[in-house]
Amino acid sequence: MSQDAAKVLIIGLGTGGLYASRSAQRFNRKTQITIIEKREYHMFSPCGIPYAIEGVVGSFEELKHSVPTTRSLQIRLKHEATEIDAEERKVKVKNLETEEEEWLEYDKLILATGSRAKILPIPGANEFLGKGMYIVTNPEEGEILRDVALKSKTAAVIGGGAIGMEIALALKHLGVEVHITKRSEPSLPRNLDPDMGKILTDHLLEKDLNVYFGKGIDSINGVDKVESVTIGGKVIPVDFVVMSAGIDSNIDLAVEAGVECERGSIKTNKKMETNVPDIYAIGDNCWTHNMIDDSPARTALATTAYRQAMVAGVNVAGGDREYEGTLGTFVTSVGDLEVSATGYNTSMAEAAGFKVISGRANTVNKPTWIPGAKDISIKVVADIETGRLLGGQSIGVEGTDWRINMIALGIRKGMTLEEFASVELAYCPPVSELYDPLLMATDVALRRLQGAHRRR
Repeated sequence: MSQDAAKVLIIGLGTGGLYASRSAQRFNRKTQITIIEKREYHMFSPCGIPYAIEGVVGSFEELKHSVPTTRSLQIRLKHEATEIDAEERKVKVKNLETEEEEWLEYDKLILATGSRAKILPIPGANEFLGKGMYIVTNPEEGEILRDVALKSKTAAVIGGGAIGMEIALALKHLGVEVHITKRSEPSLPRNLDPDMGKILTDHLLEKDLNVYFGKGIDSINGVDKVESVTIGGKVIPVDFVVMSAGIDSNIDLAVEAGVECERGSIKTNKKMETNVPDIYAIGDNCWTHNMIDDSPARTALATTAYRQAMVAGVNVAGGDREYEGTLGTFVTSVGDLEVSATGYNTSMAEAAGFKVISGRANTVNKPTWIPGAKDISIKVVADIETGRLLGGQSIGVEGTDWRINMIALGIRKGMTLEEFASVELAYCPPVSELYDPLLMATDVALRRLQGAHRRR
């Protein structure tokens, strides 16, 4: 088949699958695309599930979205890809309603298979799944959890990542006493330094959550259903448990097709190609690279999947683009706080071989004489040898997102602390401070950098 009429098959209709199809057809309108999806509906917004549990979002149906189809974009719902024949360039697809199977041919194949919830290997985890032990990966599971929570008094949440904390606070809002636990002590250790993570942990305590960070969980206990959990040797009665301990990439189909994987995820190059000709991978299922130093990276964020999809879509449609890498830029809402980060924190930067200098500002986001000024804490991380920006962290009631986005842009442009300190920011008392907290943190780091260089 000619390039002008390339036949593209996409497995998975999440963020990656959707935007890969759009990117391909924007680049070449003649591209013929078929998307295979097991669900009975098109799309949903996974990041909205904790807010639907809490009731901020009116219903779980509001999280679902439809994708318009055209003559050149077909979506097969309730279909599952079960086998890939890479040599013949075809995929076996099963109709989940009729059980019928057929082979679909492709010129290019995109694996957008996403991820699944990680079930920790602890006693009781698998035994009580659905019997008081729940995972929440889609609106249906979210609705089940909300119904259970409304009839319960106590719960344990396993995992202190963004989703785990959001769910824990949603349950607390519903009147449930919550015990939240994870193995590592600081909050979000891959994103926040311990001093910043402590702000978040203290906030969870202020919200009357029972926090067991650094203790993990020993077992989930019960007879026919969950009755208690054991955390740090202490048995705590609970009515149910939520497992929110991270994800595993969906790679079974890829492995069987001979696609190379590493540490549980698909390996890709900068074009999002796998080792198998004409097979690409995007999103939660794959490794790519870090924008800062080109090291391998897997970032389970919708924004990452989107950018990878825009690259893969162009390439399967006949273009030639490269993914520039991820910084893991994110923001989440935990109780009254916005929490955001980008790039490396101190420990991750040091693990990558950098010598680190940092600066932190603990202040307010607008003049104190303006009603509504809120506390904000910002930290900037840089390379002590070159002064180049490596990362940033921000926690506050409001305004953390645009400041972390500025740091992400600074990293993307290879800016040094000195260059970043000279950035001109808008100022208006009801909106911001003249000497912005972002520049305060940068100046602290810059002074430390200059002092370190003078001592040499």
